[in-house]
Amino acid sequence: MSVTKVSSAMSDAQTRNDIINGGYLVNQENDTAAADDDYSIGDLFLHVGEAAVTTSLQTSGGPQGDRKFARINIDTANKQSGWVYFLSNADCQDYIANGKMSFGIKIKTTSAAIDTVRIGLLKWTGTADAVTSDVVGTWAQDGTNPTLATSWSYENTPADVNLTTSWVRHTVEDVTVDSDTNNLACFVWIDDGTIAEDDQFDVTEWQLNPGSTINDFSSGSTQEEALKVDYYLQRFSRSAGSDRGAVCNAMAYTASVIIGVLQYRSQMRTRPTFSVLDVSALGFLAESTQKTSSNIVIGESNLNAVELQCTFSGVTATIGGTLRFIGDGDFVQFDSRL
Repeated sequence: MSVTKVSSAMSDAQTRNDIINGGYLVNQENDTAAADDDYSIGDLFLHVGEAAVTTSLQTSGGPQGDRKFARINIDTANKQSGWVYFLSNADCQDYIANGKMSFGIKIKTTSAAIDTVRIGLLKWTGTADAVTSDVVGTWAQDGTNPTLATSWSYENTPADVNLTTSWVRHTVEDVTVDSDTNNLACFVWIDDGTIAEDDQFDVTEWQLNPGSTINDFSSGSTQEEALKVDYYLQRFSRSAGSDRGAVCNAMAYTASVIIGVLQYRSQMRTRPTFSVLDVSALGFLAESTQKTSSNIVIGESNLNAVELQCTFSGVTATIGGTLRFIGDGDFVQFDSRL
């Protein structure tokens, strides 16, 4: 009996998916009230729309058992909405060399049916990795594609995709990638102009690969996808009910300023921007006494670590201690998304 061996390169090509977290294994940000041009469910998926919507991560009723999926609930009738995923300039190079790309996604609606959506594969010809994230300049509907923001253009010709209440995989294949492409984006939006309040739009299993045909959906393990998401977004938080929630070791630089160096879980794409739930999210514990911060700012930072400078009162200079979260759900977040 002969055995046919498949080369590693061929196997990798057949399972390649350049969309990170396409099955929603990771959901740090969990923004459930997404405005236009807001990252939301799944961390790397941007909501674009004519009005704010309610977004959620659904954990049952997916296309494969409990496969997670993202839901947009329309809060304002007849206001269009959709999702965008961006590829960095570095990740576009194989697509430019190959000259082709193919995309797939699973979509459904609910009993309050949205009739049609459209899929656009976009290129950015502006400065690499400095994209206009709100890709829509002017919305349109019922068979007319939106006018895109400056420097964005369609690589394919989007057409109506008819939805049902069952999961269906929709694909766009053999799309030419031009040599002047600096970034790529996958854009999926509601084209139907008659949208009732509380209509719902569900998506999962995002898939993008170079070449003229689409691969089967492929995803790494939760651990693998979390590591890839961390390249773009890292949130350090205290779960409800957890004890203490230490962030990093720190030292009182003066009688009012505490400095701690936080190591990221892994290297980030660029120096990240910083956000915190509130100015009192961090406490400084030293010698069994906890002080509450009145201000938190970023000092020096690089791709691997950041200096947190926290203002406190009544501490002793040079004393060592620990920066830690005070309230349930408090967080600090570092963002290097496009």
